[in-house]
Amino acid sequence: MPEQDLSNVANTPSTESSSQEDNSAVSDNHVLAKLILEIQQTPEEYLPNLLQIVRLFRESITMKPVRSQASVKAIDEIKNPDPVKKSVRQIALSELLRQWEEEGDEQEQTETAEILRKALEEDPVFI
Repeated sequence: MPEQDLSNVANTPSTESSSQEDNSAVSDNHVLAKLILEIQQTPEEYLPNLLQIVRLFRESITMKPVRSQASVKAIDEIKNPDPVKKSVRQIALSELLRQWEEEGDEQEQTETAEILRKALEEDPVFI
């Protein structure tokens, strides 16, 4: 790897500029120059490992979670429930619990239905 003398660039304080954008560019160049110096000081046999580290780092900070349209819609529905849909779901759930309680004759089923009914009366959940 050809060595370039970047010591001037890396150690030069950034000049004052009237534009914040210019300061940012100078700062970016300063950091880049320091990074290049560090790479140049790394023994050549370790450069493939360093390259892999840099790639993995870049991938880890640039990855963004991909959300499907359905999941975005579901999250929006939870955060901003439609009052009509909420009411319809509440009625449907109450009816389901009533049918479940009538059709089943096991004590556990009846107790569970009662617990759910009480929970819905105390704090209507988003179901």
